[in-house]
Order: sequence, then structure tokens, then C-alpha cells
Amino acid sequence: MKFRRVILGAVLLGLLTACAESVDTPPPPPQFPKWQPKQPRPADRDEEAVGAAIAALDFCDLIDQAAYDRRKGGDTRPVTREPKVKYGRKMCTLVRDGYEALIYAEDVDPGHLVLHRVNGAVVDLGGVKGYQVETRREGRLNGCAIMVPLSFQRAVRFELGLQSRSKDCGLLRDFATAGAAKLPRDLVYPPDGQDSARVGACADWVATADGRTCDPAAEVEVPTGAETIIAAGAADPNVECVVFRDAIKMAFGPEFASIATPGSCYFVEPKHRLQIEAGATANGGAPGEWHADPNKTYKDHQLITFGESPGVTFRSQDDHEFALYASPLGNIDVRGHVRLRITPEQERGIEDWDRSKVVSELDVGKALAVMDFVMATHFRGPK
Repeated sequence: MKFRRVILGAVLLGLLTACAESVDTPPPPPQFPKWQPKQPRPADRDEEAVGAAIAALDFCDLIDQAAYDRRKGGDTRPVTREPKVKYGRKMCTLVRDGYEALIYAEDVDPGHLVLHRVNGAVVDLGGVKGYQVETRREGRLNGCAIMVPLSFQRAVRFELGLQSRSKDCGLLRDFATAGAAKLPRDLVYPPDGQDSARVGACADWVATADGRTCDPAAEVEVPTGAETIIAAGAADPNVECVVFRDAIKMAFGPEFASIATPGSCYFVEPKHRLQIEAGATANGGAPGEWHADPNKTYKDHQLITFGESPGVTFRSQDDHEFALYASPLGNIDVRGHVRLRITPEQERGIEDWDRSKVVSELDVGKALAVMDFVMATHFRGPK
């Protein structure tokens, strides 16, 4: 009898444990194949040939004496062009009166090229493509640099020296235009040339990625039913782009183009003043997780309703980002969400160190209107 009680107790304990596990253990998250860009990438120029051409360049020849003579005014102090190799890369400096550095021409470190392309405004240097960035501090121009791409990985940069920084970028444009004219024609690009692996609107993505993880968004069909939509969005960011596309263009403007990246859709525009990330996915957790925010990563957490759907909003601690998460399944604690994140950026071609970029109340209002429209259009009715 005692033996039977022991066996019965063991069986009951096993059943209770199984029941507890079935109640307390959440189901595993859904698994979707990871989306990868599908559009072909443009080919870069032959690396060895470009490297050999750059090695043969006389960087001092790229600093044009005639350009200086046009700009020097009544200053009769002598100028010299001083070549140097710095960190294994060739450069030349235009020096006045033996110590005043006026203009630099240098071989650019390949690791810096993505940021130059992202931050620089495209300029036409006499039929040659360049990227210009002016730096501002304390309300005035503090510096200017122009990069001339020679391949996806190589470039020449012209930059104002310390003694030139009270001048406008027109001074540097003269030197860069004259210098670009001395570069071999098979090394430079026309103003609309494809000088990176970033295809189409991916060129306007404010990110350090080189473009291989980005496609201009493709036209796809959005299915019906909340669960089906977020499952499709988890498998293909093009679905997420189409879900938000019309609302983004109506609220923020037709210049915003959609791009697909693994796990997210972005809406980008050429001047880089604002970037929008959007998603409708069964991945990534429940909206309530961001509202709880146990690590206090964000601030200004608010519960909100988008039409018939509950959701949350919050900001980054530095006010640089405003985010909205809605539950397409009617419960903010259920996995799956529809999200929108807006981030203001430095305007392309301008690095203004005195002005931090924060989300405006106007853009907050537009984001709220977008989410209302999306939830009413795609997520009303059966889940």
C-alpha cells in the first residue's frame, strides 16, 4: 500500500509540474526566415587600378595656384604647397607665409567614406560629383570639406585650413573644382553617377551601412487580418513599407521614399532633416514591454488608443526620438506590434554643433495621425 502511495504521489507531482509548465511557460516566439535584399548591387571599380592611379597622383598639383590668385585679394605674402604622407596616405597643404595652413588635399581613409556620403550635400564641381559639408559653431562657419569620390572605397578630400575658416565654402569650391578638373576622367563620377553600393533611395538612409543591406521598397500586396499582416511583415519589410506608405506621404510629404532593410522599413528624404522607421510585425515583443521599460531607457511613457487599438508612446531621454507602438491584436501585453519611430537629423551638408535635433510637436502630431490612419485602414475588424 505504501508503495502504491509513493507511485501515486510521483504521478500526481509529474502531472502538476506539467500543468504548471503549460501555464507558466510562454509559447516560443514565431520563427520567420530572415529577409535579405534582393536587388542587384552595382559593381565597384577595380580596386588595384584605382589604388595605382591614386598612388600616381601629385596631390600638390590638385591645389591650383590660379584658384588662390583669384581669391587672395591684396595679400602679397608668399604661398607654398607642401606634400606629406600622413598615416600612410598622401596629402598636400597650401601654406601662406610659412605657417598659415589654407587648403588641404588628401587621400581619404576608406573607413570614413560612408559618413561623407551620408552627411554631405551633393555638389557639381564642373561636371564632377562631390560631397560638401560645412561645419558651424557659435553661429558662424567653422569649416568646410568637399569629398570627390573615385570609387566606392576611395576619394580625394579638399578641406579649409584653420586660417581659412572665416571664409565661406565658395572659396573651397573654387579649389575643389579646379582640382577635380585635374583628376583622370575615368576616376571621377558625373554629378548623378553611381559612386556607392547604395541603390536608389538607399543613398538617403542615415546609417553607416554601405548599402548592401538595403533595397528600395518593392510593391507587394498587404494581406487582410491583423495576425496575417504582422506575420507577413515579420517575413518581409516590403509589407511594412506598404502598410505605412500612403499615410507617411500624406502626413510628412511626397519626398519621403521607402526602403526595405532586414527587420525594418525606413522612410527617407534627400535632405536628411527627418528619418522615419516603421514596422508591422509578429517579432520584437509586445507594446507593453516598452511601456514598462524596466531599465528606464526612455521617458514620457503614455498609454494611448489608436482608433480601437491600445498602444503606447514614449521619447528618448535626449528628445531625439519619438516612438509609437500599437497592438494590432487588442492587448498591449500580447506579442506583436505596429510601430513608428521618428528621428530628426542634421540637414545634409551642414554640421551645426550648436543645435541639438529634437522632435518637434508638429512632427509628433503628424506621427499620431499616421498611426491612427494605419490602424483604421489595415487593422480594423477581425484579428
